[in-house]
Amino acid sequence: MQTRILTLSWEYPPHKVGGLAEHVYELSKGLIRKGLDVHVVTLGAFPYEENAGVCLHRIALNTWGPDFINRMNEEMKRIGASIIETPNREPDILHAHDWMVSAAALDLAFKYQKPLVSTIHSTEFGRSQGIKGGYQMSIHELEEQLVRLSTHVIVCSESMKREIQDLFGAAEKISVVPNGVDVAKFDFFVDKAAIKERFCGSKDAKMILFIGRLVYQKGVNVLIGALPRILASRTGLKAELKLVIVGEGSMRPQLERDAAYLGVSNHVVFTGYLDDYTVRSLLKAADVVVLPSLYEPFGIVALEAMAARTPVVVSDVGGLSELIAHGEGIKVPPDNSDSLADALITILSDEDETIRIERERMVLRGYQKALSLNWDTIAAATIAVYSDVLAKARPGLQPARWKKVEPGVGTRAGDMWKYSYS
Repeated sequence: MQTRILTLSWEYPPHKVGGLAEHVYELSKGLIRKGLDVHVVTLGAFPYEENAGVCLHRIALNTWGPDFINRMNEEMKRIGASIIETPNREPDILHAHDWMVSAAALDLAFKYQKPLVSTIHSTEFGRSQGIKGGYQMSIHELEEQLVRLSTHVIVCSESMKREIQDLFGAAEKISVVPNGVDVAKFDFFVDKAAIKERFCGSKDAKMILFIGRLVYQKGVNVLIGALPRILASRTGLKAELKLVIVGEGSMRPQLERDAAYLGVSNHVVFTGYLDDYTVRSLLKAADVVVLPSLYEPFGIVALEAMAARTPVVVSDVGGLSELIAHGEGIKVPPDNSDSLADALITILSDEDETIRIERERMVLRGYQKALSLNWDTIAAATIAVYSDVLAKARPGLQPARWKKVEPGVGTRAGDMWKYSYS
């Protein structure tokens, strides 16, 4: 009998904010290839469509208002209920991705007594390096209830598993399933000189590439802080070095000021958001891809760089520490511009034949790692979790009552609600 999955995710292509959209998209396709029936409730313009065998049910919420999360969850509950109540569509398992869909996921699980598997991609505590206000506490509580009330929890790395255990407990029901990458998406020719001419202003430039949200946890300020040391390292390097920063976020104005203060603005290019093909072209054309993260549950950009056969330099934190094994990239202490600069000076060197050979070996090892983390493998690991949940035949979630957070929190996400699990 075909296993049916109902997935809730606020991100799904073409609606992208971070890496969640690509994860849910590729995982859903992988599950379809393995013979499962997958319905995804998400945001988007078209009410219903099928893509690569995945049945997509979209909610047309085009504006972020004070009650955005409430409205999205109410619509997800409505659509989810209609799917569950449709003959021959009733899912065996609900799968929620992160806290933003937790209200709908838990409500459906309670009402229809369905097992709920939740993937926690990161935590508010980790993203913010602690809980520092009412809004963050609200999200933290939503994450806690999702972990505690889910039948099973999936995380992307052992470090995330430890983080969830430390914050919320529930060690007995957490499984590690890493992120994946489609190596075939990088199997195309790219004119590296043309890409460098377009983004760096010179076909001969040395391109350091960062891709990600411009927020504190990503450590882009640390990378910009490394540039003066790199530029001072060799005669003639200044004219050809460019740091290309792809993405947007709240820290962009501060990062631009940092670059100006350090006198390196001419060596930094902010591109904003780019389409997927251009991003993959940059990954193939770059001389090195850098993830200077202060907090990183996995680091999918590093995996994509390895799939593109480009060397990586990463912070030795979280999931990056696990993903990048010895000889697959260079790991440096987090929040240390000097150590990062020294690693980049080494990897960008063309003068030392030994370094050049080791760089080529590093790229090959990284590519082999990317091949091993394909989405069919990740789908199989996810199915193993589903099978274990269904085999245990646990009763559905117990009814719970709504409980609003204290008034006066005042956020653009509006009033948040949570279930009592006491």
